[in-house]
Amino acid sequence: MSLIQSKTFKAVAIICLCIIAVVASVQTSGLTRAVIELLAFGGLIALALAKPYIQQEINEEE
Repeated sequence: MSLIQSKTFKAVAIICLCIIAVVASVQTSGLTRAVIELLAFGGLIALALAKPYIQQEINEEE
């Protein structure tokens, strides 16, 4: 199983990206804030569209 498909990794990454977006909203303004929030949102979309973890390898060995 690759790291990006790990449920724990995805959960931690989603939480971190949300925290980054909130901190950017509070601590910065203008273009900097917009860029940081855009990157965080892009990361969330990428994680959401990533293939879900499916245990196909285990089922094939049985």
